[in-house]
Amino acid sequence: MNQREHILDAAERRMRGAGYNAVSFRDIAGDIGIKSASLHYHFPKKEDLGLALVQRYSDDFHEALTNRITDNMTAKERIGVFVDLHRDALVRQKLLCLCVVFGAEARGLPAPVNAAVAAFFTRNINWMSKAYTDAGYRTASSRAKSAVAMLEGGLVVADSVKDESVFEAAAEFVLRD
Repeated sequence: MNQREHILDAAERRMRGAGYNAVSFRDIAGDIGIKSASLHYHFPKKEDLGLALVQRYSDDFHEALTNRITDNMTAKERIGVFVDLHRDALVRQKLLCLCVVFGAEARGLPAPVNAAVAAFFTRNINWMSKAYTDAGYRTASSRAKSAVAMLEGGLVVADSVKDESVFEAAAEFVLRD
């Protein structure tokens, strides 16, 4: 793994736990045992780091989604894969979705980072809308918006109260016919 990816990994772990504004270059450098000047070499400004993080996170999320989908899956099964990716963050990784953490800080984020976060959510809504359309729902767009909001909100509340069943209730609602 190259140093840039190592920095991104450390920054993602930190920021998914504490948020964009609570993390400094010094924090990240300390986590991986380098000088903060080395971070500035790869990411001149924190905004550059934040933007790279969101773009990588979005690409990784959708690559994982694509890799888990097979041609013979029903629309409901595809939606289940989307739900499972969110569950993986909470249960396996014990972290929140990077974009939901950043989304909560939207008013204080640099504009390019905020735009990338918005693009992540829009991409997810569009993906879910297509899945709901394929499943025959006439209200696919509004259902997709609600589903994304419920899953992301379910992550936050479940993490806050330390009760995964809160997320599972949201997931059940999303998967309900």
